[in-house]
Amino acid sequence: MIDSNKKVAIILAAGKSVRFGDIDKMLYQIDSQAVVTMSVRTFFESNLFDQIVVVANESNFNEILQLMINISKEIAVIRGGDRRQDSVKSALNFLGDTYDHLAIHDGARPFVSELMIHNGLELLKDFDSAIPGYPITDTIKLVEDEIVIKNIDRQKLFLVQTPQFFLYKKLFLAYQNFENEVTDDASLFEYFGYTVTVFQGEKMNWKLTNESDLGIFEKFYDMKFEK
Repeated sequence: MIDSNKKVAIILAAGKSVRFGDIDKMLYQIDSQAVVTMSVRTFFESNLFDQIVVVANESNFNEILQLMINISKEIAVIRGGDRRQDSVKSALNFLGDTYDHLAIHDGARPFVSELMIHNGLELLKDFDSAIPGYPITDTIKLVEDEIVIKNIDRQKLFLVQTPQFFLYKKLFLAYQNFENEVTDDASLFEYFGYTVTVFQGEKMNWKLTNESDLGIFEKFYDMKFEK
């Protein structure tokens, strides 16, 4: 059966990289490729989306625009807001309400796989939302003032990743009616009573957060491309 749903991907690259020193992590290059380029290219080359929108900030807008032109002139680049949710809302307002399925991805996760993207979109045929995650295996403790308060049962704890997938129009409406702080889009979706389904994530789908991550990321890149 032909899938007639219109699909769009929003790639977030507007963060201030406050834990990354003076470097904009989106523009950091691994083997001559910017991190944001690696993230976007996977979505573009999957041929699964009718539109891709990259959300940049005022400082990196021109550089990201040029990087995206080098991939395809069809990729839209817009300016985001101060918070993650402001950037998502800017992208949704730019797109309007004409799409059916949506993927939202952190540009700082350059090792996202096409398989994960495909799996998330497939789940939207049966669910309102789908997010990747995998079970926590380390021991988790609740700590207050450097003192252990209690152990946390890890059996129901998952590390959640992006891309996160949504029925577009439901998330679009949710964002028009929400102003509070959220850490991810699934949290906002849950706030409005929608069910969020979790599917198997990938440990290689790390998020570049601190400068200390760079060595690990470069090793991951070498492993992925067998360098």
